[in-house]
Amino acid sequence: MKLISWNVRGLGKARTFRETQQMVQEHRPQILFLCETKMMPKQMQNTARRLQFQNCFEVSRKGLGGGLIIMWTSEVTLEVKSFSNHHVDAVVHSENGSYWRCTGIYGHPESDQKRHTWELLRRLAVLTSLPWLCFGDFNEVLNLNEKIGGKEKSVSRVNDFRETIKDCELRDLGYSGYLFTWSNKGASSHIIEERLDRFLCDSSWGNYFQEKAAVHLVSWSSDHTPILMEVLEKGKGNRYMRRTFHRVHYEDMWSPYQKCREIVKHKWKDGSCWTKNNPVELFRRKSKESLADLKIWSNQEFNGRDKKLKQLKNKLKEMKNQFSHFDNMEEMQRIENQIDNILIDEEIFWK
Repeated sequence: MKLISWNVRGLGKARTFRETQQMVQEHRPQILFLCETKMMPKQMQNTARRLQFQNCFEVSRKGLGGGLIIMWTSEVTLEVKSFSNHHVDAVVHSENGSYWRCTGIYGHPESDQKRHTWELLRRLAVLTSLPWLCFGDFNEVLNLNEKIGGKEKSVSRVNDFRETIKDCELRDLGYSGYLFTWSNKGASSHIIEERLDRFLCDSSWGNYFQEKAAVHLVSWSSDHTPILMEVLEKGKGNRYMRRTFHRVHYEDMWSPYQKCREIVKHKWKDGSCWTKNNPVELFRRKSKESLADLKIWSNQEFNGRDKKLKQLKNKLKEMKNQFSHFDNMEEMQRIENQIDNILIDEEIFWK
């Protein structure tokens, strides 16, 4: 199971929706938690449907800011237990019949309000003994080296966060990718970056699940980085991956294309064979052959754009990992615009 958490900083923006849609198509998360959507519930419900999530729970924006949504697919059994403007707490039913807890957090950004986030975490910590995965934008760093640029962090506020994590018996699962998850995207002499987003787990998590590090993805529409976690039950990782991640899917974006209809029609046009063969086996064979041909056509038709998109995203990762964006923010913004232009072209193509 894959879970992505992201502070989108306004899901109603076309550029942000395009990135969210591309991210969902690429990583296929079963659970997606977004904060600072800046949307009303109806808007978030519509967005969840456009992203092809069958279920969602939303917390309305407050004024012009805030707004939370957790979406999940039909593969997942999830029950929301509590919520506020700064959290959604839920229980997930695992494949083996066990339960675990997932809590999405949007920490108070105001310095004088951060204590409310720590109080919330302490209240949540005592509610259940289920294995706990806690994630989101905590709006604070755990260590002083998790910030670069700008004024030095308040040691007392960092310690408040550390003490809260200790009291809740949580720990950081770590990460792979670029260190920082938030940037003010300022000029090189004024750039500030921090690691504000993370995945935490409790002491019992490792008894049931593999302790994998979060993956820091790249973003070109938000000042926050999406973070991805793969939740794998112990001893079941390989079986799950073979069953889910390498399966060939029918892509909805194929449907409007005439060539798609021609391929399907060609494979299914011979009606006489239905009376001569086992219809169930024939259906399976025809479906498999159709998908195989559609996949070949899709690779030929779209591989160029997908390859270019991958190259640009890798360039963004490279610039960040080498800290070269500090000296060339304009180049980074140019690449981000190129990525969005590719997604705009695809959006127009499929309309």
